[in-house]
Amino acid sequence: MAAAARDRRRRGRAASAAAAAEDDGEEQHLNPFLSDAGPTASRVQFRNVASRARWVEEAGAAEVVDSKGKPWLTTGVTRGGKLYYNVEEIGFLAERGALIFLDDEGGTIGMEEIYGKIAGGKYGCSWDAFQAYKHLKLLGYIIGRYGVPWTTKHSPTCETTNCLEGMPGTEQSFDRATGVHNGIPKLLNEVHTDGLSPSYEVYLPNSKFRKSSPGAPCFLLSMLRDKPPSRDELETMESKCGGIPLKFCQVDNGRVSFLSFDKVLLPSLP
Repeated sequence: MAAAARDRRRRGRAASAAAAAEDDGEEQHLNPFLSDAGPTASRVQFRNVASRARWVEEAGAAEVVDSKGKPWLTTGVTRGGKLYYNVEEIGFLAERGALIFLDDEGGTIGMEEIYGKIAGGKYGCSWDAFQAYKHLKLLGYIIGRYGVPWTTKHSPTCETTNCLEGMPGTEQSFDRATGVHNGIPKLLNEVHTDGLSPSYEVYLPNSKFRKSSPGAPCFLLSMLRDKPPSRDELETMESKCGGIPLKFCQVDNGRVSFLSFDKVLLPSLP
């Protein structure tokens, strides 16, 4: 009797473990951007659906030459019918096996060189900004560069137009006839790397998100460097955000923290 009971308990534990593994695989399927640090082999991302993108130095971005899977729905900007990924998007997708990054001659560029492009700060993204981007992306948020439209097909109902006016780096120039645009270097290269200004537009997870009509972001994100902004800097930034909440991010030794500032009225003392 005792031996039979032990056998039943072992079978029960095995069944529970199998069910847990199945649930884990289902969760991974539903959210392909979950961290790959996990107990099962299902955490290896995009094994058979890797897109290919070729680096374009003059644009400071990668042109997608073979798109697979669905990352493009919420990643990259479209210009002249072509999809481009910026350096933080390249780093994020390449880390998860979702992107094969190519040089001009078709050779594969490895993660070390990708990290070098990010850390160099020449292409509109610092290493700290990449950590913030990756942190939010893994949580399911949709993230775009501040002031960089997802596509040139603007919707008349876009709610961020007023927010973009008067801010640096929002100039747009695109030659539709030739498909060669002059705006990507200005929009994606060295944008928002000096001074204090928003770096990203952050949208809530949304399975119906459309680049042609993204709506208003949930909040704008600015990277903190050495110290919090002064009151004048904060008020100036907020006045140009069209009522969209502004949050700040601090990265310290890989630890990503987010904060915001609120006005508080203190009661008058007698």
